[in-house]
Amino acid sequence: MATTAKKAEEQSEEGAKKGGKKKLILIVLLVILAAAGGGVGASIFLGGSKPAKAAFVPPKVGPIYDFGQITTNLADGHLIQVSMSFQLGVNDLSADVSPLTKSLTSIAINDLSGWTYTQLLSVTAKQELAKELIKDFNKVIKVATGKNEITGIYYTSFIMQ
Repeated sequence: MATTAKKAEEQSEEGAKKGGKKKLILIVLLVILAAAGGGVGASIFLGGSKPAKAAFVPPKVGPIYDFGQITTNLADGHLIQVSMSFQLGVNDLSADVSPLTKSLTSIAINDLSGWTYTQLLSVTAKQELAKELIKDFNKVIKVATGKNEITGIYYTSFIMQ
């Protein structure tokens, strides 16, 4: 009988250990879900509803103005040929920008001439050049229209030799 009582006692201890392990695993799983997905993961795991997706709202932008192509020398004597388009703001100033093309071309040539071939090989340099062009173009456009209307520049061709 002593052996039967001993076996029953061992089985109850194993059951308690297994139940404790199950609880521990469940707690660890909930902590991981909470850390990974915040309340969202835990609420889905526990039967809550799925979170609603936010509606996509496109940014408000205006038309794109095709500026055309410029060919000039860089500071180190290399040649560059760039075609670009301007992203205008919500106001359509295409008609106002068009008469300024000669002034904007001159500004672009001056800005491009300050860069070297090696500098413009990197993507970040091309982005910096675009920021510089936007700033300088908007100075001329602001005098003519009273507004800074170029919000972005898209290179449609960028060839260096």
